[in-house]
Amino acid sequence: MIKDILTIIIFPFPTLFKTTQAISEKIKKLINSSVEKPYSYEYASNNIRIDEKVLLDTLKDTIENKKILEDKAKSTLIAITISSSLIINILRYIQDMKDSAVILSIILAIVGFLSLLYMIVAGVLSLYSIGEINTVAIMYPEDYLLPQQGKNTQIADNIEHNYLHNLKRNNFMTTSYKCIITSISLLVVIFIIATVTLRIGHKKDDLTQEINRQIESINNKISTMSNEISEDKQNIIRIQQRIIYIIERIEITQQKLDNIKESIESINKIIADNPSMVSDEIEKLLFNLEKELKVE
Repeated sequence: MIKDILTIIIFPFPTLFKTTQAISEKIKKLINSSVEKPYSYEYASNNIRIDEKVLLDTLKDTIENKKILEDKAKSTLIAITISSSLIINILRYIQDMKDSAVILSIILAIVGFLSLLYMIVAGVLSLYSIGEINTVAIMYPEDYLLPQQGKNTQIADNIEHNYLHNLKRNNFMTTSYKCIITSISLLVVIFIIATVTLRIGHKKDDLTQEINRQIESINNKISTMSNEISEDKQNIIRIQQRIIYIIERIEITQQKLDNIKESIESINKIIADNPSMVSDEIEKLLFNLEKELKVE
């Protein structure tokens, strides 16, 4: 199943190349066919018993199908142009992101570039189906002067010619759609990664604000204590300064934030139970907290 997804949707170009080569070989055989070396029709017939009007109507349908495929290609080009502009803006946004980790920014940039690349390839394939595969076989006035068998053969040749070229156009358009699907899927990946990153960032910001509030609370409580704990107040000041420094440089991990929060809550609990004295346990917790906040 994974192999099918890779070959059919994510990397369909080898399949497109093989089918295009096979169709081109059939077109070559059709052009080089003769009475001695007749072409074996797949999508038409020169049987004399088939009414000429039926053959002409079928030929007309192949010409109409060509126009329909070209209209689809033109509509696709408009969608590709709009989507490419969107992807370029997303890449610029990723480039301007300052708060994200470098590795994450690189990953998002690579995925965004691949999305843009697939969209460009889709546009090239659509243009190719319009510009390069642009031949169509029609009946000329002198063709109607041929004997009935010769006329039927000419109409059948034209039908086969148009059908094979339409098949080639359709294959290019199908591959173009697959590239668009892959490009959009990569955009979804960017959206998911960015959303998860933003949620983690918001959670970290909330936790940081809570830590700052807890530190302020500790500082206020310690300020009310007797002079004998002045040394611990200096510890608190150093702790505050280090937290501010780390937060400003965004060098704090989620695990460290959790450890800091746990230490501060423990200190708060001890101070609440014994508001008039500083125990050895508080001094130990303050020492550990300073170690947590130490910047490498």
